[in-house]
Amino acid sequence: MDESSNSGQNLLDPNQPVFTVAGVHVMDDLATSIVDEIQAQLPPTQKEAKYGSLARSSRGRKALLHAFEQLPAGSVRSYVVNKRFMVTTKMVDVLLEPMAHATGFNMYEDQQALALAELLHLCAPAVGDATAYDRLLQTFVDWVRQRVTTDSLFKAVSTYKESVHHPDFVKWFDLLELSRGVAEETSADIAAGEQRDLLDPAVPSLYCLGTDFGESLGQFRLIHDESKVINRNAALLRLSFLLPDPARPGHFLGRLPADRIDFADSKDHPQLQLADWAAGAVRQWASQLAVGGGDQFSRDLETVVRPWIIGCIWPAGAPR
Repeated sequence: MDESSNSGQNLLDPNQPVFTVAGVHVMDDLATSIVDEIQAQLPPTQKEAKYGSLARSSRGRKALLHAFEQLPAGSVRSYVVNKRFMVTTKMVDVLLEPMAHATGFNMYEDQQALALAELLHLCAPAVGDATAYDRLLQTFVDWVRQRVTTDSLFKAVSTYKESVHHPDFVKWFDLLELSRGVAEETSADIAAGEQRDLLDPAVPSLYCLGTDFGESLGQFRLIHDESKVINRNAALLRLSFLLPDPARPGHFLGRLPADRIDFADSKDHPQLQLADWAAGAVRQWASQLAVGGGDQFSRDLETVVRPWIIGCIWPAGAPR
């Protein structure tokens, strides 16, 4: 498995609107054959064919498409995240859901938390000041990263709420203002290191991708490209079955089918190079969906990468 465009908890990096992780399960000889064929077409000074360099030239793009054609059906899978939307889902999960759960209301039943996140994501810039909403999202990210105070966060909530011109929409920000106690407890947990990497999409994405692979493979050994956040959370991933399921209060997560998580260099595992290409292709295609623009190659990738996507954090109209 390998990632593309992981900016960590900096989910609002304007240059990286989408995060992807891709996994490849193919035999060694096929992976080696595909990678060697592509490598032979490169200048001898280029040691490794990374997706970013290949996708910049017409020759590299043709080589990528040829490589993807040789991959067996079902051998590549990917999970994709719209980072801006993930900020909104986290704002609901971190601030509103615990408050609702304390009153006995399950926001995850019938995907109500997701529905609220979609409502905020799609409507907030239209029914209030869009710039104020952008500042609220950025302040939430900075608050999780311990760069601003809880006071600053709730000032941003209040500033946006004052700009809302739809009375039925104001109530959601009334609720956000009532979550101050939850926010203070969460901030203390973050400061104590108890909720590290809260906004990083890599860990939940890998868990979902690994679980999906496990349905067909059973237990497997996971080889991941070097990743500080996955390395830091490797033990947590292996013990996922002991953790409460955030989407099902009172239940535990399933076991990650990877009985080992090892980190390696792509020169030792050609499958990692294939995973880099797959993750890059999904990210390039999904980015033009998220922010518009993109060239013809980005759009042409759709028929290749859409079958790979097994899940996502994405607003209505998800790329599946």
